[in-house]
Amino acid sequence: MATKQKYKCLSLSEKKEVIAAVESGKAKSEVAKTFQIPASTLSTILKNKQKIVEVSSVAGRKRTTKGEYPRLEDCLVTWLRQCRDKNVPVGGSLLKEKAKAYAKELDIPSFAASEGWLTNFKKRNDIFFKKVCGESTSISDSVCSDWRAELSSLTESYEPHNIFNTDVTGLFFNCMPDKTFTFKDEKCHGGKHSKERLTLLLTVNMDGSEKLKPLLIGKAAKPRCFKGIQSFPVTYRSNKKAWMTTELFNEWLNSLNSDMKKQNREILLFLDNCSVHNNPPNLSNVKLHFFPPNTTSKLQPLDQGIIQNFKAFYRHEIVKIVLD
Repeated sequence: MATKQKYKCLSLSEKKEVIAAVESGKAKSEVAKTFQIPASTLSTILKNKQKIVEVSSVAGRKRTTKGEYPRLEDCLVTWLRQCRDKNVPVGGSLLKEKAKAYAKELDIPSFAASEGWLTNFKKRNDIFFKKVCGESTSISDSVCSDWRAELSSLTESYEPHNIFNTDVTGLFFNCMPDKTFTFKDEKCHGGKHSKERLTLLLTVNMDGSEKLKPLLIGKAAKPRCFKGIQSFPVTYRSNKKAWMTTELFNEWLNSLNSDMKKQNREILLFLDNCSVHNNPPNLSNVKLHFFPPNTTSKLQPLDQGIIQNFKAFYRHEIVKIVLD
C-alpha cells in the first residue's frame, strides 16, 4: 500500500525560490521534485506569483496565510475600507467589536477577538495605526502630474460652464470658532464644542458661473426647525447617521441628469472614487470621471479652498446670529 505524501507548507522565501527556479528554465517536474511539492501546488504558486512577490516585500512577513476565519476577515477589511472612505477613525476596540458582530452573523461561535488575533489580522492585511492628519503629503506627485497631463484631452469637448466638480463634506453646524482675540494677561478658555453634524454635497462648475443647489443630509426626517418653511435653498434628505449613501447619491445623480436633459446640456462631472460613488445609474447627459485613488486633496478643485471658504462664511453667520 502506497504511503500518503505529507503536505509541505512552503515559506514565502521558498516560494520565491520556486518561482525563480521555473523562470530560470528548469523543468516544472524537476522543480516540484526538488522542493518536494506536488504539481498542483507548483501551479498554484506560479498563478499567485505577483501576490507572493508583493507580500514578501513586507518586513517580517513569512507566510501568506489568511487566518482561521478568512470570510470574517474579508468582511472586516471591506468594512474598514468603507470607514476610511468616509474618514471615520477606527481603533482597535472598535475593530474587535465589529469582528465579534461579523462572527455572530457568520455563525462562528468559537471566534475570540483577542489582542493576539488583532495583531495577526493587522499583519496579514498590512493595517497600521496612524494619527489622522492631512492626506496631501502621502500622494505621489507623478500620479498627479500624469492626471493633469490627461486633463486637456478629457475636457476638450466641453465648455467650461459644462465642467463640474462635486464633493461631500461634514458640517458641524452649531460649532463656534475655536480661536479668538483676547487680552494678553487673560487665560483663554472656551466651552464644549457642539458635535451635531450634517453632511453636505456641494457642486460647482469650472468658470464659477453656476453653483448647484446643495444636498443636505441630516438625522431627522422632519426637523422641527423646518416647520412653516415653504421653500429651501437646499435639497434635504435624512438617515440615522446623517451620512451620504449610494442610494442618496444615485438619487441626486438622476435628478441632476434630468435637469441637464431639460436644458439640453451634456456635462462632465469630476468626483472622487469613494465607495458610495462606485455604482452609479445609467446617465444620458452626465459623464462621470473619477480622480485617481487618494489624490483628491491635491486634485479636487473643491478641496483647494472652496469648501474651506464656504465654512468660514458659514461660521461668520453663526457668530452674527449669536451676537444678535
